[in-house]
Amino acid sequence: MLRVVLDTNQLVSSLLSTQGPQRSLIDAWRRGEYLLLVGPGQIDEVAEVLARPKIKKKYPIPPGDRDAFLHLLRQDALPLPQAPGPGSCRDPDDDHLLACAEAGGTDHLVTGDADLLAIGHYRNLTIISAREFLTILSP
Repeated sequence: MLRVVLDTNQLVSSLLSTQGPQRSLIDAWRRGEYLLLVGPGQIDEVAEVLARPKIKKKYPIPPGDRDAFLHLLRQDALPLPQAPGPGSCRDPDDDHLLACAEAGGTDHLVTGDADLLAIGHYRNLTIISAREFLTILSP
């Protein structure tokens, strides 16, 4: 089974839009089409982004939905090991996620981050967009 990391931007987007490809990614994970892995601190980062006043104002997500989503991630996503960043990205947080994903034997990192998408591959890890990954799930 495919082992996949969804970047924080993808996890947040899945809750902000019920019709976007990111929501389809979460639905596919919940159906058991792939294993979702999360980096150390990534769920806390999702919670922090969703709690930002700007996000709360623009996207009125019911607190119960937010809490249920975070609980689902904590209960069912597989944690990645800590790993030192490889120094491949402009953003050190991206380096950390790349290293953790590689150390955890992840097949794909799904992201909307242009810096990560520009890398394309890191060792055995393929870095792709949500739409690209959805085509892999349903050829």
